[in-house]
Amino acid sequence: MEKTQPDKILDHYYQSAKNEIEKDNGKSVLTLLNDQQRKWLDTIVSKSESFKAVLAVFTTSLVKKIMDPNQDIRYHKVELKNGYSGRTLDTKFITPFFKRRFKRLAMSESGWLTRSLEQPHPFNLDFPGKIKSKIVKESFLRILNDIEENKVNPDIYLKALFINLIKSQDQLLNRPFHLHLSAEVAISLIIEKLKLHFFSNYNVSGSSKLPVIAVYSAYEILIKECMRYKGKKLRPLKSHLAADIRASSVGDIEIINKDKSYFEAVEIKHGKPIDPIMVRDAYEKFSDKQINRYYLLTTSEPDIESDQRENVYSEISKIKNEHGCEVIVNGLIPSLRYYLRLLSDPKIFIKAYSDNLYTEFKKSTEIKEEHIRKWQELCQNL
Repeated sequence: MEKTQPDKILDHYYQSAKNEIEKDNGKSVLTLLNDQQRKWLDTIVSKSESFKAVLAVFTTSLVKKIMDPNQDIRYHKVELKNGYSGRTLDTKFITPFFKRRFKRLAMSESGWLTRSLEQPHPFNLDFPGKIKSKIVKESFLRILNDIEENKVNPDIYLKALFINLIKSQDQLLNRPFHLHLSAEVAISLIIEKLKLHFFSNYNVSGSSKLPVIAVYSAYEILIKECMRYKGKKLRPLKSHLAADIRASSVGDIEIINKDKSYFEAVEIKHGKPIDPIMVRDAYEKFSDKQINRYYLLTTSEPDIESDQRENVYSEISKIKNEHGCEVIVNGLIPSLRYYLRLLSDPKIFIKAYSDNLYTEFKKSTEIKEEHIRKWQELCQNL
């Protein structure tokens, strides 16, 4: 292996980590670290989805030390004495590697674009950057200190890091979603659990996708059970992150006819009451298309501010007269409650939501491990 080429180093240690997992689940490498060292590393790995920037900077530091053993990797900027450009190395090699191998953990460009890490101070134990988690910050700085002051081999840390990341990723993507439901589950209890899932204080992004998945799951069942949707088809969920896909869609959820024309669509707003501008913006999406009904839902309570109600319904009336589409404005939770009442067995919805949640988790980066764990926790009492 050529130790001056970052991409070669990354691929080599990644493959080596996979080989070690096949051999003895990585035990022979992980035991080269003492309990404290493993604890530091475990902290970075377990918090990696919430602290992607730290993971990127940490990996960059390890790779740089392997490339250039004489470089003090705590000096991560060229303006620091005897420093190097960590951001350049990350942008060109580390982040692209994570996008290939661990896309859920990849930064969009570089960990150094995070304010808490970009500061022109060395990563010493007294580094002033305000990383939100004290334990993550300490673990990160302690490992770099361990390498520089105690001369611990960075090879071991990098290989152990990849072993833990691969094992964590495999466990998440292959773990079945177990549900143990009682014979009957009240709609009120399902709604309570959904509200807790939607509106918990998460440390990660992506919670805005949860209500969309819930409404989609209800439609999945309605398509099969409700005469109104006989012969209709539910389009697959789209990513909230793909601007080009979003631009070509009429809503978060789309139901189409056999000829692929639109029948019904749902757009979900987050934390904002519906106002006339939102109604007009929605109309722009379908004004040149055939569509029977358009739902504009919001997580906000109230769904419309009292002083805007007349203006909102005036816009809706204009659209009905001009286009023919019936625009329906409502709160998300009341709508979900109504959908569940239409189902032959509301319990079916729980399985559909759980399955779709996990499917979205596996196929995209919007749904995070924290969302999955929260739903599993909430389902324990159903």
